[in-house]
Amino acid sequence: MKRFLLLIYILSLALFAHGNTLAEYSEIKESSSFRIMGEIDLRTEKDYSAEVKYRTLNHEGGMKVTVLEILKRDVQNNEPGNWFYVLLTSPLWVYGGEWIEKYQKFLIFLPDDTPICDFED
Repeated sequence: MKRFLLLIYILSLALFAHGNTLAEYSEIKESSSFRIMGEIDLRTEKDYSAEVKYRTLNHEGGMKVTVLEILKRDVQNNEPGNWFYVLLTSPLWVYGGEWIEKYQKFLIFLPDDTPICDFED
């Protein structure tokens, strides 16, 4: 099991090395699609102060989303970034072992240094 987790970690690092960051995609707009790498807090309510409902696992597949709305620029935990309202376009596992089906909407904050891949305008 430890070797499997180590392999997943190494694959994640390899993807991080090849992905661009959110800050490098100034053309992100509503309807843009991309894969987010790393751990992301998911809020089911479209309210910045809402409780985090899920946290994604940092796995090699990432979280594939389509942007529904770009809400506002902000700073969270001393990191500048943007709030997005997104549609999940592929299922994923979250902490706690829950499986989240695609086509659910989430409010997320993405720091500027968030690695993203597979960007589509």
